[in-house]
Amino acid sequence: MDSCKLKEVSLIGRIAYAIMCAEKFAIEKYPTKNWSMIFKPFWQVSNCKALDEWSWIIMEYMPKYLFEFENFKDAEFEYIDESTFYKLRNIYEGVDDSLNQILLAIRAIEEEYAYSNIPGCGEISLEYLDEIITILKNNNIEPPDLDTVLFSKFSERNGWGNPFDGTKLSIILNKTI
Repeated sequence: MDSCKLKEVSLIGRIAYAIMCAEKFAIEKYPTKNWSMIFKPFWQVSNCKALDEWSWIIMEYMPKYLFEFENFKDAEFEYIDESTFYKLRNIYEGVDDSLNQILLAIRAIEEEYAYSNIPGCGEISLEYLDEIITILKNNNIEPPDLDTVLFSKFSERNGWGNPFDGTKLSIILNKTI
């Protein structure tokens, strides 16, 4: 990982890069699955007004939480309906835990700095990104081109970066939009 370049990228840009990594992992390991339902809410991070709400929404799209309960009624989800619950579980069926780890790390990047100033250059987010990139490399998947997020500067909005349309960076959504 080129941590020198990543230090210049905003936190939202880093999250966008992590989502790009997750998408690449998903389509290279499981190319026959339709991943758009899962990644569409993740990309809302790049231009949402309430990151805490985004964090709660995407949590309901992660295997860790979807498979915690046997049925929808017991889960008491707030952002997904019963049909979505079972469709998501079906998509994740047979997918190894590596994708779950990547998705959890994406949420952790935002949660690490929620409601606070970002100290230094947000080193902890770089550690999460390093974990994500290690998962890709351990699965013989080349990480996405880091240059695609360099436009989102850490110097903007106290490290968070200016909003942008992240769906333009999406490998998956651009196939289905």
